[in-house]
Amino acid sequence: MEVLIDSIRASYHVVGEKSLLLCPPHPLMGGNRFDVRLERIANEARKIGFSTMSFDYKSNFRNGIGEVEDARVCVRYLKERHNFVAILGYSFGSVVASNVADECDAAIYLSPIPKIDKISFKDCSIPKLFIIATKDQIVAIEDSRKIVKTASDPKKVVELQTDHFYFGLFDEMAKSVVNFLTEFL
Repeated sequence: MEVLIDSIRASYHVVGEKSLLLCPPHPLMGGNRFDVRLERIANEARKIGFSTMSFDYKSNFRNGIGEVEDARVCVRYLKERHNFVAILGYSFGSVVASNVADECDAAIYLSPIPKIDKISFKDCSIPKLFIIATKDQIVAIEDSRKIVKTASDPKKVVELQTDHFYFGLFDEMAKSVVNFLTEFL
């Protein structure tokens, strides 16, 4: 169902007590809640009983800082309704998600970026999954691996032999997320 949370448009599907918030890629690069990777992951998460929320950033672009605030509003909305909130961010969304992850129970970073615009990747102590594309043409593999290496435990990493867009490996990408989330059922 469509919901409006403090002027943030979101797709919210309630199927269970646990929830997953999905942060889209960069809005100036066409990133939105209907990103095919996010939709695939959300569909698979619902199959194991996770409610999902994907959202659009409130406006076209606010230097990353505004997008972090949008994610924080959505996290709080989910926390009022669910006993567990995991957050997932793809590309730019990974940096956004990392800046509110300490308010969540678990985090998943798809093609994590060290810094973009006015925000940097932020570590936290919750369980984390990093999914890295080894042929990523946007995020250097060395940068993603450095984020993983310096991240605190607990953490897991999955490296997939694909590019930044995960074409041809959507199933493996989504399965990696679901395998991680299954640990919290």
